Parts: sequence; C-alpha cells; structure tokens
Amino acid sequence: MFWLINFYLFFSQSLHARSLKATADKLAQETNHIGLGVALFGLGLAGIYFMLGKQDASTKMTQALMGVLILVLSPSIINFIKGLA
Repeated sequence: MFWLINFYLFFSQSLHARSLKATADKLAQETNHIGLGVALFGLGLAGIYFMLGKQDASTKMTQALMGVLILVLSPSIINFIKGLA
C-alpha cells in the first residue's frame, strides 16, 4: 500500500502552487479541461439526437456548439476583459 501511494504521488500532476494567483490559474486550467470534455460529450449526444431523428436535435446541436465555442475562446475573452480595465 505504501508503494501505491508513493507511485500515485510521484506521477500525479501537482495542483499546489507557490501563490494564490498560481493556484487559481491551475484550477481554472483544470476546470477548462473538464468543461471541454463535457462539451464534447454534449456534441456527441446532439449527434446521436440527429441520427435518431429527434425534433429538438437542431436546438441541442446549436447549444453544444455555442458551449464549445465559448469554452475554446474563454482565454481570449478573459484577456479582452482584462485589457478593458
């Protein structure tokens, strides 16, 4: 058990950082990765709705594409807002 814990700690990516800002940046990066995974799952689900011929498939696809677009462009959006201040 001891070796398993050391193996996990050795190969896991450290989320700890030296400052509060660095910690927030790492958390935002991980959240972005999780969000992108969920968005791609939504895109796949919308594709399945299209294949099944559901009536609200176009709405689901539009919502999924807008979610992916916002997630991909979120760093640019944040930099633009920071530039306004």
